[in-house]
Amino acid sequence: MGGLAFSSEPYGLYTPRMPPAVYRRVRAMVHAALREVFVYVATPIEGPSKADHGDVDVLVALEKQLAFPNTPGDHLAQPAALQDLRSTIKNVLHAEHVIVNGPSVSMAIPWLSSYGEADGVNGDARSPYIQVDVRICRDVDKLSWVLFKHAHGDIWNLVGSTIRPFGLTVEEEAMWLRIPEIEALDRKKARVFLTNDPAEVLHFLGMKAEGFWEEPFASVDALFEYAATCRLFRVRMEASHDNADANAGPGLVGGEEGRKQMKHNDRQRMRFRPVYQKWNDEFIPRLRAEGRFMHEDEEDGQGQDNTTTDTRVRDRVRKEAFERFPHAEKDYRDRLREWRLKRQSDEVWRSTIKGSIPTDLDPQYRSCLAGALKKIIMGDDMSFGIAPPTPLRTPDGFYDEDAIRAFIQEHWQVLGLIALKRQHEKMAEAMQQQKKRKASPP
Repeated sequence: MGGLAFSSEPYGLYTPRMPPAVYRRVRAMVHAALREVFVYVATPIEGPSKADHGDVDVLVALEKQLAFPNTPGDHLAQPAALQDLRSTIKNVLHAEHVIVNGPSVSMAIPWLSSYGEADGVNGDARSPYIQVDVRICRDVDKLSWVLFKHAHGDIWNLVGSTIRPFGLTVEEEAMWLRIPEIEALDRKKARVFLTNDPAEVLHFLGMKAEGFWEEPFASVDALFEYAATCRLFRVRMEASHDNADANAGPGLVGGEEGRKQMKHNDRQRMRFRPVYQKWNDEFIPRLRAEGRFMHEDEEDGQGQDNTTTDTRVRDRVRKEAFERFPHAEKDYRDRLREWRLKRQSDEVWRSTIKGSIPTDLDPQYRSCLAGALKKIIMGDDMSFGIAPPTPLRTPDGFYDEDAIRAFIQEHWQVLGLIALKRQHEKMAEAMQQQKKRKASPP
């Protein structure tokens, strides 16, 4: 939360930013206190060249009493409830104020004089506090992934903008492969799980694991250079890229042209993340000027199959993902097939069935006919006494729309009369039941 969780009402606390020395002392104190409760206590590696810190972020996992039972019976103990863990954390950190957000909790602890001073502390009459954010992870694997995802500050904003055009996404749970046919309409359903193993992510993206976990990068430029080692990183040969030109090839644009093409989330990052802003406004244009990462061997324009370069490269990356993560291919195919079946089913009802019925029919007759056709075609209902002469679905489960239209054209008149008669019989039966209820004594 950047150290601002308690700055507004109802708390209104003074939480000045911490100089590096103060930050390191507080972090060590917090880690030592939390290790009395948890086996695993860690803080994500900070971004490079931070002049100060707004809060202390800590991840914890595995209660000590579960990992190291004191008595033979303790090994049967169940994990403590989340509420009880939060209360324990509050007590060991001597926090005076708490904000709960699911498995995460923000705590305000007094800024003790032994921590050192921050600029401006003495100029404010209020007592200073330090914000500590603690996230309780369900297991060690989750803790490792969050450490990975939040290491080095903005690195996954940078790499994320690189890999996004190729259908890859690294989020809070894992790395995913997106299905292009689905993502425009439902981004969550479009995601197919690849891996939540940090080492596998780095290896797949062609980035070195050595050095990633040890310490912050020496500078922002060093962070940029490391992010650019992603094997999918490339810079467009031409900065100008009209939205209408779909064949300009893959790669980041940067500069003012890059700003114009940004989506909402990227524009927000440009406003609030100075490192991301420098990446777009300075680093990418500098690489173009130096002629680096241009990938001139990439084929531009359209291929023989009329696909754009972006599409062909995305297809290649998808194939590589299937080769490295074999489980993903079946998930991908199944998800896409399910999506297409659902979309076709909606289209068959809306256009093929309804669109094949004459529009100048009596509304009640037309409604009864449409309902009967839907039951027969989409529900395999044989109660109307009319069955399709041939299957209306292909072996892979999709509708044969030509066969459906032929069936409707041949049978709609007879089926409409049957459906209307059935509707009248139901209405008559309902009226009889209503009369019986009225005639029955209370």
